[in-house]
Amino acid sequence: MRVVAIAAAAIIVLSAWPATAEPRWLGCKFSVRAGPEQTFQMVFDDLRNTAYLFDAGLLVEGAGTSITYQALRTRFPSFSLTYNRNDGGLAVTPPTGGIMSGECRRIAQPQGAPNPP
Repeated sequence: MRVVAIAAAAIIVLSAWPATAEPRWLGCKFSVRAGPEQTFQMVFDDLRNTAYLFDAGLLVEGAGTSITYQALRTRFPSFSLTYNRNDGGLAVTPPTGGIMSGECRRIAQPQGAPNPP
């Protein structure tokens, strides 16, 4: 009986620790009309509500980031994007307007990529 009580207490203590953020990396691609397929990597963090674009060995933070259980929306200097977490769908909107469609899939952290701040 005492072992059961100790095990139950250990489970309660472990489950009471605060949740920690787990950055998730995405490999994304989209097509430009009559042009080659464009690819990029990004990382987002649900708990911190942040998204970063991995570009030239640096992480560029998105502005106005909104992350829900269903979607991620953020803006970067040259485009804004919406990622549907349910089906992996991607919509990229350049400053000139229009929508380019694509998809994102979970990937391992790219080699040489820094950890998000």
